Amino acid sequence: MGTKKRYSMRMLSLRVAVAVIVVVGCAGAAYVLWSGAVQQETVHSKVLTEARTLNKEMQAAWDYIDEAQTAINTDKDGTYDFKNVYCAVAGKGIARRFTQNADGYVIRYVRENPRTGSDAPDDFERRALNHFTVGGSTEYYEMAEMDGQPVFRYSSVLLIRNNCLDCHGAPAGEKDVTGFIKEGMEIGDVAGAVSMVIPIKSYVKEAGEEQTRSLVFFVGLALVVAVVLSLLLRRWVAAPLEQANRQLASENEEQSNFLAIMSHELRTPLSSIIAFTDIWDKSDREKDPEEERLVGKIRDNSHTLLNMVNNTIDVARLEAGRLEVTLDEVDLVDVMGAAMAVAEPLAMKKGVTLTKSVDPAIPVMHSDGEALRKILVNLATNAVKFTDEGGTVTVSARMAERDGAVELEVADTGAGIAPEDRERIFEKFSQAKAAAGGGAVGAGGRYDKAGKAPGSGLGLYLVKSLAERLGGKVRLRSAPGKGSVFTVTVPVESTEVSTDEEGGIRG
Repeated sequence: MGTKKRYSMRMLSLRVAVAVIVVVGCAGAAYVLWSGAVQQETVHSKVLTEARTLNKEMQAAWDYIDEAQTAINTDKDGTYDFKNVYCAVAGKGIARRFTQNADGYVIRYVRENPRTGSDAPDDFERRALNHFTVGGSTEYYEMAEMDGQPVFRYSSVLLIRNNCLDCHGAPAGEKDVTGFIKEGMEIGDVAGAVSMVIPIKSYVKEAGEEQTRSLVFFVGLALVVAVVLSLLLRRWVAAPLEQANRQLASENEEQSNFLAIMSHELRTPLSSIIAFTDIWDKSDREKDPEEERLVGKIRDNSHTLLNMVNNTIDVARLEAGRLEVTLDEVDLVDVMGAAMAVAEPLAMKKGVTLTKSVDPAIPVMHSDGEALRKILVNLATNAVKFTDEGGTVTVSARMAERDGAVELEVADTGAGIAPEDRERIFEKFSQAKAAAGGGAVGAGGRYDKAGKAPGSGLGLYLVKSLAERLGGKVRLRSAPGKGSVFTVTVPVESTEVSTDEEGGIRG
């Protein structure tokens, strides 16, 4: 397998590796986002469960004191004697003792219009009380931050019940047994709320550790999958491709040998036929007019066939990666003369005026003279062949408007090309439809008036390919019935454009 094939395989392996890395990276990022959301939801669920449990315990203590209120304040002889022990006092006492031994926990009882300053609500608690007052759910919570630490704020509503009326019921404005003024509340009114602050640092730390473990597992699993996938791709894809490439290399070698043989076997007899017709034409014996006509046909068709063979072999060599571009000093005047030597006899025979011009300002080029000659020969002979008698074909070379480039232009007075065919004519084996009343340009030539395309459909494809190999390009201006102008722009200092082994331009 050649250097280019090995390079292609390395590039394929690299692309697969990059693709795997990108896929794993994207999957990892998606997993991190998903896992973070899951862990955050887990933290929220755990701390909410803890808050609800703690609230039930505090509520149980509150309810117990509320139910035992009569027994606490009644002596054995049945005399009522208020002991200053009631549900609010008990609840606050239990909360105070709990928070003293639980670092970061806060449990408070708050209300609007508090009886003591310690019961005044903060912003969160005020939002909770408003939520309960307007008929919201019986609990209110949110994630927050206190003293730079993440916490969970939780609040649960306290409603007025029957035993609460002694201190908070009617008549409003009268003092209760504790010495505070009654509010005139009724059963079911919002008396206040239990407010809790639960630190969640440990939960966050645990969630982070769990996410890290999950991520490590995911990355490990992804690496194992990537390695297994790489091995499978190597065995099931890369190895068969290498075998196929070796087979293609062998077939390309056979094709190259075939082209060399065909080049010799086809060109040699055609050149001999043309040489024999030239010898016959130069002989001194008297020639019959019919003989001259037939020999002329043989010569013309031999030239046509030789040109088709040359184009076919050049295209085959180009696509097999065997058509080399040889850069050297090139005098465009010599190239133009060599190309016109092929086109001028055809123009004279058809009665087409063929003119040529080379701008003296064009310097000696660093390019491939043979490639430039083939470009001019194909464009000029095509233009001559399909321009009617009395028409003109102009071949010119001039400096382009941009620095460092030369424009080779072939203009004719033929039938022109329809707009829909202007891109397609440069494709291999593609030819334009015949225009009404005259010819139309095809990829290797043009249609005659009978609508027949005598070319092989390779001429313009070869012109475009050779121009691109020299770092240039081809442009076309044409209008039906007004002729066509082909312009090939090539740099004065060409740098060969690389091709892959299938002949595609890589640049």
